[in-house]
Amino acid sequence: MDNLTHTMVGAMLARAGLGRVGRGATLALLLAANIPDIDVVTAPWGALNYLKYHRGPTHSVMAAPLLALGVTALVWLLLGRRHEFSWARMYGVTLVGVATHPLLDLMNTYGVRLLAPFSPTWYSWDLLHIVDPWLWAGMAGCLGAGFLGRLISGEIGAAPGSGRGWAVAGLVFVAAWCGGRAVLHARAIEMLEAHVYGYEGAKRAPLRVAAFPGPANPLAWKGLVEGEEFYQVMAVDVREPLDPTRGETQFKPERSSVLEAALATRTAREFAAFARYPWVRVEGNRVVMTDFRFVRERQSAFVCVVEVEEGGRVVEESFRF
Repeated sequence: MDNLTHTMVGAMLARAGLGRVGRGATLALLLAANIPDIDVVTAPWGALNYLKYHRGPTHSVMAAPLLALGVTALVWLLLGRRHEFSWARMYGVTLVGVATHPLLDLMNTYGVRLLAPFSPTWYSWDLLHIVDPWLWAGMAGCLGAGFLGRLISGEIGAAPGSGRGWAVAGLVFVAAWCGGRAVLHARAIEMLEAHVYGYEGAKRAPLRVAAFPGPANPLAWKGLVEGEEFYQVMAVDVREPLDPTRGETQFKPERSSVLEAALATRTAREFAAFARYPWVRVEGNRVVMTDFRFVRERQSAFVCVVEVEEGGRVVEESFRF
C-alpha cells in the first residue's frame, strides 16, 4: 500500500493504546509502519535493480525482527537516553508496527515476497488497489474525529479524551473493509470460473482466472482469463451477470528465435520473475513484455523492451518501472 496508508495505521495503533507504552512509542510506530520501504535506497542503481529488491528482503518475515530492532535503537538514540526507556516494551510495540506493513502490502495486486531472500515466491491477495481512497477516508475520519474531540474538550474546559475509541474504530474499519473486499473478490473469481472461453466448438474451462481491484468502485473488478492460446481481459461487476464473450482478447505469441533470444536476456528474466500475468508481444525484431495487472492503469510502467537483430543478437534491452 501507499505510505500514507501505512502511516495512518501506525497513528491509529498509537492512539489505540500502544503509544502509552513509553515516551517515543508513537514515533516508533510511525517509523516502524514505514521502515520496510527502506528498499527505496536501491532505486539510484536503476529501475531493474529496484524491481529486483522492492518488496523483497526488507518486507520478509525474517527481516521484521531486525527492522524492529533498528527502529527501537533509533528511538532510544533520539529520546531514550534522556528519559526512562524500556527496550523490551518498545521493541514489542515496534515489531507490531513493522508487521502491519507487509500485511497491508499483501492486500494489493503488487504483492510481497514474504520469504525473501530464501524464496522468490510472490504472495498477493488482490483485494485493494495500491491507493484506496475509501480506506484513506475511513482512517482519516476516525483520526480526525479523535483530534476534534480533544479540541472541543479543551475549549469547554473538560478533561481531554485520548481518542482511543475512535482509533480502535479506525482499526476495526480497516479490518472490516479488507474483509468485505475479500468477499467481493471471491465473488468476482467465482463468476469468472463459472464460464468456458475460447472459440465456438473449442471452448474450455480457463487455465486460471484473476480479478484485480480498481481505485474507486469496490464492486467493479478487472477480470483476467488465461486460456491455452490467449488471455482475455474484461470488466466484472459483481452486481451483474458476466458475459464471457465480451472483453479484449490477446493471443500468446508463437515461439521464435527472436522471442527466445529476448527471453534469455537478464532484463527479461528479472521481469519474468516479477510478472504474475505476463503479456508478451513480438513486433518484428522487437519484443515487449508487461504484466496484465498494470497494463490498463499504468501503460508506460512495468514495460520490458528487447530489440533483437538478425542472427539472434540482442541490440538493446530496457525496463521502465
